[in-house]
Amino acid sequence: MFKKLLTAALIASMLILPVNSVSPADCEESPVPAQGQDYLPGDVPAETVPADAMSPALHALVLAMLNHDAGAFQLSDSELAWEALYNMLSLYGQLDSRSASDRGELLLPEETVRDYAAALGADLDELGALPAGIRDRLNYDNVSRCYVVVCGDDGLAQLQVEDIQSVSGELHLSGALVYTVDGEALARFQAVLCPRDSMFGYAVSQMSLTA
Repeated sequence: MFKKLLTAALIASMLILPVNSVSPADCEESPVPAQGQDYLPGDVPAETVPADAMSPALHALVLAMLNHDAGAFQLSDSELAWEALYNMLSLYGQLDSRSASDRGELLLPEETVRDYAAALGADLDELGALPAGIRDRLNYDNVSRCYVVVCGDDGLAQLQVEDIQSVSGELHLSGALVYTVDGEALARFQAVLCPRDSMFGYAVSQMSLTA
C-alpha cells in the first residue's frame, strides 16, 4: 500500500507542478539522460549507449503508464501517447539546443517535437488533437509554429536499465523506475526497441509494466 501511495505522490508532483509557472532555472534541475545533452536530429553520438539515448522515452512512458494504470503501451491510446510525449518534452526538452525559454515556458519547434515523438514510435499527424487534460501544460502556438511546454520535475525517481539483449536486430530491455531516496523499485518494465533513422536512433515498439 505504501509503495502505491508513494508512486501516486511522485507522479502527482510532476503532473501538478506545471499548473504553476516554472522558471527556466527550475527546468535546468530536471534529471538528465546519461551523455544525452544537445542531441541533434539524426545525430545521437556514436559512443552513446542506446539505452542511455532512449532513457528519456522510457522514463516518460513509465510515468504515463503508471498515471493511466496501463499495463502495456498502445499507440492507439492517444491520451497515453500524448502524456508520454509531454513527459519527455517536459523533463528533457530543455537539453535540446533548439529549445528556447519564454516567460518561464519552454518553446520547442514542431520539428523537434516530431523527433521526440519518433522515439515513442509515434507520428504527430496520427496522434490527433491534444487531449484537453494536458493543454494546461502543453499547447501549440500557430504563430511561432512551436509547442509551448511547462516544465515538470521528477527528481525523486530515476530510470534504471538492468538488462539489455540484442535479438534479431532489436534491443530487449528490462529495468525499473527507482525511488532515489531508498532505492526501492516503484515500477518494473520490459521494452523492445527497434532501430530507426531518427534523432534517438531507436523507437519503442513494445513497452509493458511488470510486477
